Amino acid sequence: MRKISNFRFLNGNGLPGQFARFVQVGLINTVGTYLLYLALIQILPYVVAYSIGFVVGILFSASMNARYSFAICLSGRTLIRFVVIYVINFTLCVQLLIFCVEVIGIHPTIAPLVVLALFTPINFLCSRVALTGQWRRPE
Repeated sequence: MRKISNFRFLNGNGLPGQFARFVQVGLINTVGTYLLYLALIQILPYVVAYSIGFVVGILFSASMNARYSFAICLSGRTLIRFVVIYVINFTLCVQLLIFCVEVIGIHPTIAPLVVLALFTPINFLCSRVALTGQWRRPE
């Protein structure tokens, strides 16, 4: 049995490679949008600040995940599909954010991180379907 390099395995074109690149883009996107959120929360309500950060994050994520994670060209149709899926995702995320802050009592600066942790696997699958049209594993 031949040993496959973990680096090649995670950076290949298969599902693990796509997920690894998706996480890399997500980390950059998360840091940027979280810093934007922290700045905006100083002058805006947390839901408005989160919404602005989310829109900026969607545009960055669509562009970078199309090119880097899934190696496709971002067309207008693909972008629309991505945005529609993320509008649904946004609705669920904002509801979870409000639940975390208002019901559970998590501080508004920490609550987006909880939402992120819970939605990352869902976001990967949704992004993959939106950008590539593929639900199942690439062959």
